[in-house]
Amino acid sequence: MSSSIKAALVLAVILFALSLGTLPVTFAAEAEWTKYSGNPILTPTPGSWDAGSVSTPRVLYDGRIFRMWYEGGNATTTGIGYANSTDGIIWRKYPSPILLPGPAGAWDTSAVVLGSVFWNGTLFLMWYSGSSPVAFPNGAFGLATSPDGITWTKYSGNPVLKPSAIDRKYMTDPDVISMNLTYNMWYVGRSASDPASSEITRILYATSLNGITWTKWPSPVLTPSIDPNSWDSASVYSPFVVFDGSLFGMWFSALSQSLAGARIGFAKSPDGATWTRSLSNPILSPGPTGSWDSASVDKPGVSVVIGYMLYYDGFSNTTRSAIGLARAPEGFAIPEFPVTTSIVLLGFLVISATYAAHPRKIRKKSIA
Repeated sequence: MSSSIKAALVLAVILFALSLGTLPVTFAAEAEWTKYSGNPILTPTPGSWDAGSVSTPRVLYDGRIFRMWYEGGNATTTGIGYANSTDGIIWRKYPSPILLPGPAGAWDTSAVVLGSVFWNGTLFLMWYSGSSPVAFPNGAFGLATSPDGITWTKYSGNPVLKPSAIDRKYMTDPDVISMNLTYNMWYVGRSASDPASSEITRILYATSLNGITWTKWPSPVLTPSIDPNSWDSASVYSPFVVFDGSLFGMWFSALSQSLAGARIGFAKSPDGATWTRSLSNPILSPGPTGSWDSASVDKPGVSVVIGYMLYYDGFSNTTRSAIGLARAPEGFAIPEFPVTTSIVLLGFLVISATYAAHPRKIRKKSIA
């Protein structure tokens, strides 16, 4: 038997085994992500409503343009802004905030903090955190909808998630994905039992059938490391989650006991509730002295287009918060999908037609 036929037969066996799920493919995250050399890609605009800072990027790609929602503010205004881009790097801002705190007496009169945005086929949906001096001083979550990503209507029944014992002292950063007819939310909280002076935050979990009525998981799903010397020993926050067919992947921010120099880590989960941190953490760290993000990197938001594009905010001791971009290391997946039956058949066609080996193809699914 010729070497080419042997190679093709080996390929066919591998493809068939993969189609049966006997050779699982695991995720690879064995290197730090690569920061774009032209960072930052979005900065405060002098004299504008976001002259003070821009942060918390949330990016969707619709096949034509990238859309970004972000937090911004100046000395008198804070809100949520919008920008779009054709390449994910050069952005054009909408001139004014697209979501602002509510009027006096509203549940979100003090602040609105961006959580997550996705398109359900008809509308954009945004879950966000809001607060007010009396009713919700430590936060609650609201829902807003939009036909175009710019003009938003707050749900009349807000807030859709209110504090309870597990998150009474602080709740923020809701991140939501929809799958299998269920809405899944990961968010940040501090419990009623934490000391008043505590800065600890944990990542919590809730589910819903309609995005409005939520059931909280009874305990945190990601907590600070028990190792006091670890980079994530004081606080974990700002989760961003995708589901890629087999596993959930979460990017999150964390602080060490010094409470300075936030970094970004990654974890995986089979069910959204039990998480395993990457051995490569942190996957993104502050830049060298003198760089725009030398003091902190946090609040990741990931867009899956051609590879993984990680948007994050950072700042230095001399610059205000701005938004940067990093790309995944080669081979990163969460995990890759198994090879489909059609590719198995293709392998056998290759054997009969050409007697030559052909590299297998892996089909990936992006989460919007």
